[in-house]
Amino acid sequence: MRGLTHAYVDEATAETVGSACERLRAEAPGPIAPLVLLAEGGCDVEAVVAGLRARSDAPFFGGVFPALVRGGSQVDHGALVLAFEGLDALHLVTDIGGETIVFSPALPESARGTAIVLVDGLAHGIGRLLQELYDHLGDTVTYWGGGTGHGSLARRPSVFCDRGLFPEAAVVAFAPQRASVGVRHGWTEVVGALVATRTRGSTIMELNWEPAFDVYRAALVGRGAPPFGPDEFASFAPRFPFGLRKEGAEHVVRDPITVDASGALVCVGDVPQNAALSILEGDPDQLIAAAKQAALDACEAPRRARTNLVADCISRSLFLEARFAEELGAMLEAAESATDHVEQLGMLTLGEIASRGEGYLELFNKTAVVASLAADEEP
Repeated sequence: MRGLTHAYVDEATAETVGSACERLRAEAPGPIAPLVLLAEGGCDVEAVVAGLRARSDAPFFGGVFPALVRGGSQVDHGALVLAFEGLDALHLVTDIGGETIVFSPALPESARGTAIVLVDGLAHGIGRLLQELYDHLGDTVTYWGGGTGHGSLARRPSVFCDRGLFPEAAVVAFAPQRASVGVRHGWTEVVGALVATRTRGSTIMELNWEPAFDVYRAALVGRGAPPFGPDEFASFAPRFPFGLRKEGAEHVVRDPITVDASGALVCVGDVPQNAALSILEGDPDQLIAAAKQAALDACEAPRRARTNLVADCISRSLFLEARFAEELGAMLEAAESATDHVEQLGMLTLGEIASRGEGYLELFNKTAVVASLAADEEP
């Protein structure tokens, strides 16, 4: 496929991933910086990154993810290496939560095509990073990417490039081909009229001027859930996330992952103070249908061979369990119905990054994001 080629290795080592990078570089018409997506299963990430750096000083970038997407399947081991024609430079941020966001090297004054954004999914300050990126480039590019990290939610370095492996980091690169993007989640509102009256970054300390956990629990008990304490929170949170209300669009989901000793709820992604929130609920059929629609939204007419890049939330996999294979299959089937030929590649993420339509750049949770690249589009 012109513009994008790829390789998959089922055991990710410095040797196998390095060989894949070298082969793709040799086949490319010019310099490239391969994108390396590592599945955490059985992978010694530090050894892989150190080995890649030792083999060559050529640029590369990537992240660690709970699993990968290959065709209609979730793959829990190995690596995907993607080579975008014309993508040969990258921009690293090593301290997202610092006082200032510093891209090294600085972002270009202008760009085109698709911005690929990988960010530590558990880092503080992701919203500020995305705002700075969007303020700088606006709608001159489309955006696709996701949060790196481990399924256990352990805080370990998960963003890397030819300069090293970093915690609390992000990397941005620009592919000259412009992708079309679909963003859908399928979660529906069951409780509304909540205001995040006190927040700090991704932590909701108060809802409606009361401790956030108390309000969340009361809302669910009011809908028939049994009374539960902080120790049982993890049994309810995956099924009942928050939604940031957006006029004329689906909620932006915020995934609550822990409750602290003060009754504050920690989410994946920032929650603005005084944001209007809802509590959402998921139905498997609706989630699968939404992911299918995301693939259709991305595959714009006319019919062309395409590569669909998928960032699908790890929590959708955990919620759907055995039916998650249906979701990936439905996305692939939908794309195949709308195109002459399609390859579906990507990762399961801790937060999904995209701009919805011509709108603002967002970090989504529990969402399926598809970026579709046409084979015959000139870089």
